[in-house]
Amino acid sequence: MAFRNSVGIEEEKAPDPAAVDPPPSWAFPNARLRAAYVALQAWRRTAIFSDPANFTANWSGPDVCGYNGVFCAAHPTDGRVRVVAGLDLNHADIAGYIPASLPEGLPDLALLHLNSNRFCGVLPDTFSHLRLLHELDISNNRFVGGFPEVVLSLPSLRYLDLRFNDFEGAIPPKLFDRPLDAIFLNSNRLTRPIPPNLGSSPASVVVLAHNRLGGCIPPSIGRMAETLNEIVLIDDELTGCIPPQVGLLRKVTVFDVSGNHLQGPLPGSVAGLAAVEQLDVAGNLFEGPVPATICSLQSLKNFTYEDNFFSSRPGCPAATADGRWNCIPGAPAQRPPAQCAAAAAHPFDCSKAQCQATPPTTRRPGGRTPPAPHRSPLPHHMPPRRTPPTPPPPSSPTPSHLPPPPPTYSESPKSSMPPSTSPPSSHGASPPSSSSSPPTEHPGYVLPPPTTTTPPGHHAPVPGTPSSPPSSSWSPPQGGGGKLPFPPVYGVAYSSPPPPTKPYN
Repeated sequence: MAFRNSVGIEEEKAPDPAAVDPPPSWAFPNARLRAAYVALQAWRRTAIFSDPANFTANWSGPDVCGYNGVFCAAHPTDGRVRVVAGLDLNHADIAGYIPASLPEGLPDLALLHLNSNRFCGVLPDTFSHLRLLHELDISNNRFVGGFPEVVLSLPSLRYLDLRFNDFEGAIPPKLFDRPLDAIFLNSNRLTRPIPPNLGSSPASVVVLAHNRLGGCIPPSIGRMAETLNEIVLIDDELTGCIPPQVGLLRKVTVFDVSGNHLQGPLPGSVAGLAAVEQLDVAGNLFEGPVPATICSLQSLKNFTYEDNFFSSRPGCPAATADGRWNCIPGAPAQRPPAQCAAAAAHPFDCSKAQCQATPPTTRRPGGRTPPAPHRSPLPHHMPPRRTPPTPPPPSSPTPSHLPPPPPTYSESPKSSMPPSTSPPSSHGASPPSSSSSPPTEHPGYVLPPPTTTTPPGHHAPVPGTPSSPPSSSWSPPQGGGGKLPFPPVYGVAYSSPPPPTKPYN
């Protein structure tokens, strides 16, 4: 307490209800909107420290549904009652924290989008009040602490995006027991191996890249065959071998395990990846021949296997391939013979492999200790290769998987004040304020419009360009079998999954 006061940080205090209570003369349509007014005013007055774009400038008066970023819809059990169903502050560059009173005052939220701001601290336990929350995107902020396990208690949650924060510690196994369709945890400070029950998840997109996980890819991944579309485990310090069960993932279009410490041969079971378009195993310790079964992958567009110890490759030209810096005789830009000889003298036996929580300190007896993949500059004799970007600072533009605006409301939102120039941040340029128009309303909650811009592949964050206003003639995509549709990450514009027709189950 003394230290916090000495640096000018006051201990958090619950807002005084009298300070935010509306005047008695103000009329609210119902008690829920009045409670939302109190919660939003308390947040703005006590827990938002900076709003350089004046995003919350029109947060005054009783018309809560007209506030910037606030979206209202009919309550699921009583269509005559209008409630705050969505809160979208994406790209607002707001600094502050989330007080415990906010979830308590907005229990009807189905969408909470806080992408690309400067929110800090931890998620309060009162998030457990958000029993109807369907989408949670708090990516590209400054949240800290352990994995926010309170989100695992939310029964309606289907889309979870915690990217580009400072969460640390282990990934809780319970995460993969939840009915989530999309899991984005990349670019945090998460440690400890991937829980062995990964395969219990029904998710179609799982991105855990750029953490310090260590350990192996769980063999249970094969149980995701009916749902998994994309799995991205770049630069996670993974060890061991690729389990042969990956060959069961017949619907996967993106499989990327580049920049790890994976060893042994590439299993021939990769022939089972019938739908794969992007297969990246670069920057590992793989050895032996590239399996000829690669030639059977009819959908494969890009196969990257550079910076390994592969000794041969098949002759099929079915896909664009990058195989530099291996041990393939006659191929260009390969490793020095001495390195290849050392690797061949000590082949890795996957049948005796044990998962390690930390990466190996040496490649194998007689070999050299390599620089950490995708982190260190390349040796002068190694051909140049692509490296992933450094995760952006919390105030930089949002990464590529941007959720769309939540549902619109019948009233027209009040115009916000012209954005003011944000003072330069020590972490880089501030993102632009949100400029998307609300989409056309559909029964229940509106379904999000498709993004009109095409971001780069999943190796790079997309520039923070505001999305174009959605077309009023757009109709929602139809997912088969009750599953929400997810377009591929790699090179295709991605948006949050649409809420269900009946968002409040």
